[in-house]
Amino acid sequence: MSDDDEPSEIDLLNAEVNQLKQILTGVETAKDTPDECRTKLATYCQLKGGQDGFMKADPGLEEKNVFHSSKGVNKSAGGGEGGETNDVEEYEYRLPPPVEKTYDPEHEYLSPLRHFSDVSDPSRPDADTAFFFHVPRSGGSTVKTILGKCLILVQASEVGVRDGHGADPILQVVDVQESRFVNVDTTTVPGIQRAIDLGLVRSGLADVIVSSYFHEAAAMFDLDHQGRAFVVMRDPIDRATSMYYHRVKTLGNLDATTTIEDYAQGNGIENNWMCRFLANRMAGELTKEDLDQAKEVLKTKFLIGFLDDLDEFVHQMMAFNGWKYSDDETAKMKQEDCVKELTSGGTNANAYEYEIPKRGSQAHALISWQTQFDSKLYAYAKELFDQQSKEWGTKDRKKALKKEKKKKAG
Repeated sequence: MSDDDEPSEIDLLNAEVNQLKQILTGVETAKDTPDECRTKLATYCQLKGGQDGFMKADPGLEEKNVFHSSKGVNKSAGGGEGGETNDVEEYEYRLPPPVEKTYDPEHEYLSPLRHFSDVSDPSRPDADTAFFFHVPRSGGSTVKTILGKCLILVQASEVGVRDGHGADPILQVVDVQESRFVNVDTTTVPGIQRAIDLGLVRSGLADVIVSSYFHEAAAMFDLDHQGRAFVVMRDPIDRATSMYYHRVKTLGNLDATTTIEDYAQGNGIENNWMCRFLANRMAGELTKEDLDQAKEVLKTKFLIGFLDDLDEFVHQMMAFNGWKYSDDETAKMKQEDCVKELTSGGTNANAYEYEIPKRGSQAHALISWQTQFDSKLYAYAKELFDQQSKEWGTKDRKKALKKEKKKKAG
């Protein structure tokens, strides 16, 4: 490895494996507890996957959060038939069972979200369900198409209730065009309640759930079946401008005589949408406390991506959720081409040219005021993204972060 290469997660964990083995078997002590060691080793196990090496995940045991490994040592001298002996040491590593999270009074607002796993929690692929928090006009339609068409994942969104399936008495997966969906609508509050009543999460039918109602969706999950959340964000001024033109030109639910200045003065504009939906403060004036809570929710619960960096986000989203392309090379190439086409072109983009209001203009000032908390949240998300990229990012992104760090230090 050259000096410019950022060590991968596997490289870093490889260096700890032998020491952690010794700790678990009582050979030596360290600051890590046995459960912490098992968590680290299980993380290694998931990352290492099917590669040859010390550990491999046993898919048959993942449901119980158990990982087996064995190390065979062939000795050609002395004993055994044919002059060989085969001494095998077997190790079993278990993810610690999930524990109900509790919070101090200052962070009690996180308690209703406790069944969304923390970003730092190890992935439990057979127990957790991915959750895409859909922020309007931020590339959500493109991400959903990637999930269904390219990655061949079953989604729960609004699509599965078409053609009368919203009245089905039981859950089932329906085919719609090139994707598959569960017959629930998780994009509305009544639809979320129906999904709860039918046992959507426990059924395991959905690979990923899509909704803009983060707090309401929390009720779908429980301690043993947690949500694993990710989000794509967009510059708030760009997003508000896109929403204005989308409503005027496409939806037609905003009078065409309404100027963007009128819109930004309160005639239809969303006020700090992201901050309100994360802090669960839908009405009234927002405060610094609301912003701080939204920041903590974003930091604790979400893998973060950005509309202007979708290629990187898709990589991180897949790594975060343990998703992989097909083992078949031809199918894999088709999936990769599908992702590339969508990240470069997108879906549901405004079909007309428009300009973002320039800094110093009245429209820019008005929109900035309406999105002031979201803009601060967006800047904070950029910081979180750099931190998360150290673990989930591509090699190129990790290398770029390392160079930037050296530049700042120099």
